[in-house]
Amino acid sequence: MMVRGQFFQLMAPGLHDIFVDFLDLKQRDEEYSFIFNIEQSDAAFEDEVEFSGLGPFQPKLEGTAVQYQDIIAGATKRYIHTPWALGVRASWELIKDDQYKLINKAPECLARSAHFVKEMQSANVINLGFTTSTVIDGTTLFNTMHPLLGGSQATNIGPGVGNIIAAAGTYPNRPTTDVDLSFTAIQLAINMFERLIDYQGLPISMKPKFLWIPPELKWIAREILGSPHKPYTADNEINSLIMEDLNYFVWHYLTSASAWGLFGPKEAHTLKFINREDLEEDFSDDFDTRTIKQIATMRFTTGATRWQGTWGSNGP
Repeated sequence: MMVRGQFFQLMAPGLHDIFVDFLDLKQRDEEYSFIFNIEQSDAAFEDEVEFSGLGPFQPKLEGTAVQYQDIIAGATKRYIHTPWALGVRASWELIKDDQYKLINKAPECLARSAHFVKEMQSANVINLGFTTSTVIDGTTLFNTMHPLLGGSQATNIGPGVGNIIAAAGTYPNRPTTDVDLSFTAIQLAINMFERLIDYQGLPISMKPKFLWIPPELKWIAREILGSPHKPYTADNEINSLIMEDLNYFVWHYLTSASAWGLFGPKEAHTLKFINREDLEEDFSDDFDTRTIKQIATMRFTTGATRWQGTWGSNGP
């Protein structure tokens, strides 16, 4: 609990200036909503399930029966909303004797803390996407072998998929060996988008839109995407990536200085922030101690249901 002895400077008038970090230091603008699909929920949890389509038509010889095929049911992923809260307490005497009304601005401090948690929990879907953040198929978000519901038959059907995959019946959204951000590495990632198939092996249309990077890689991203000519060469070749219309997005909540990747547009991926309860603030006066308590609460969950529309490399 905050009491007057901790804030004796606020008891007397005449201070020339007061530096308060949560008031004087500008917090970063919201970033997670630029990438994540923002959804609402009115339940304790949300379940999501996936299904495959059908494979290609089969030849039907004269007088023979039509072949039948089943739609395949996949797994279910459950999003359970996590409650988040923080509070602050101050003595009645401190609030009354504070000559600068600083303690009364505690709600602004709570809002700042809530903002950080939303950003960090969203970014952790990516930060942990190489290790513990999983999708509906049970693998990590970025993986070299996402299992396809159609199995090995799907990768036998998909045109050119054999040039991309590491194992039959799977598809990657991560290089076999993680690579640094470079011109050729982006080409590799785009090739994996170009060869994407559905769970039964039929080609799908999905183009990357954003190159996501930590702050440390923005200089390289500018060099790669910001010139009409191919970077790092004196041969005056055109920059073939320009036609891909990629934009880079500097994500300040990424923890790795070398991890990077590509995202499709929002409608092409399932990165999501599911909001259960908006940030709410409340206060109470403890009658016996004359203590003012202020709290803020919220409830949400973040994650990715499927891997399609995402691609990542964990750097070197």
